[in-house]
Amino acid sequence: MDYEAIASRSLLDATLWARQEWVTVGDNAHGGRSRVPFQNSVQGFQLLPSQLRPLDLYRSPSTKFEDFATRWEKRYSLLFANRSTTMSLAPVVDRSPFYAYDYPIVGKFAAYPVIGHYGIVPVENIIVRRNFATQNDREERVRELQAILDHDIAYVEEDYPNAGDWGPFARYNNLGPNYFELLIDPEGQILAIRGYGGSEPGLVSEDPLSYVIAGYGLVKLATGGGRVLLKLLAKRAARKAAEKIASHPAVVRLAKTAVDLQGKNPVRTVELLTSPKIFRHSITSELKGVSYARIEMEGALRLSKGAAAHYGEGVYAWHAGATGVGTYIDIEVAAGAAVETLKVGAQSWVRIVPAQGAVLSVRIVATNLPAEMIAMGRQLVR
Repeated sequence: MDYEAIASRSLLDATLWARQEWVTVGDNAHGGRSRVPFQNSVQGFQLLPSQLRPLDLYRSPSTKFEDFATRWEKRYSLLFANRSTTMSLAPVVDRSPFYAYDYPIVGKFAAYPVIGHYGIVPVENIIVRRNFATQNDREERVRELQAILDHDIAYVEEDYPNAGDWGPFARYNNLGPNYFELLIDPEGQILAIRGYGGSEPGLVSEDPLSYVIAGYGLVKLATGGGRVLLKLLAKRAARKAAEKIASHPAVVRLAKTAVDLQGKNPVRTVELLTSPKIFRHSITSELKGVSYARIEMEGALRLSKGAAAHYGEGVYAWHAGATGVGTYIDIEVAAGAAVETLKVGAQSWVRIVPAQGAVLSVRIVATNLPAEMIAMGRQLVR
């Protein structure tokens, strides 16, 4: 997954593929050569420890950048032609190539992973916690934004809804600065201020503060590039996986049926089985052999409900290998069931529910029940 993600997010350096074209002004005597970038390339940058180096970047047709781009990138990156927003931010690539080849005559092919974006952002599109919003202007406004980056987080987002705990860092005024040149990570979090301007996007301050105002995030990105990106992708994948698990019918059922009839306030953790898993289930009935044979024949356990289910409906069991649980069967539960681990003090057990139905499909794989008792139970059940 990591290899595929980085490969698909890597762009070719097409800077040397540009051609020179003669451009006339009035007549040929007043013409000159003009640089024409490689077709379908975009203006981007390479993040070096002390600067952003301009590059022409090209998406190879064989890569699937869109499959591994964040939602934020799809809204604002120059790599997407069908953007629905007015902001257009340039891709920033790592200083180390993901791969590089030297070809005779043709020259060097090098592809660099996209680790962020860079561009001019209106101050109202800089989103911070509302208690950090400012009415100050000039240098004080810049210092306050830098203080936020040093100690908290700020994002870039257009038309952010006027609700909740987040909002614009500042509003436009005649003094400004109203535009900031920002380096931004793939999720929209601001990493560094690299400049700022007054009332128009093109008016960049010449104050020394404008050259590089970098937060800790920029230092990490400049020195760790691809490794930082891998962590960002891993966090994003984990978040998506968590969202997918939370919406699964079995997990939803687990949450809706949770109770605490004994008032013991258990610590609950949830797992969605993606492969079969073994648990230890105690047999408490008087006719244990009959219970064994019935479960074996039906291939299922009935869900406990009502007053007998102290923490919610489901099949109650112990973790595999649990000791001191009396007569037991080890059951294999198929993928797709949701498992809630309940912990009260030093004791821990599980509640298992399927996506639907009143029984949980299981397969008995072991037991400590005597063989003769099992044989007798099979005869009675059949």
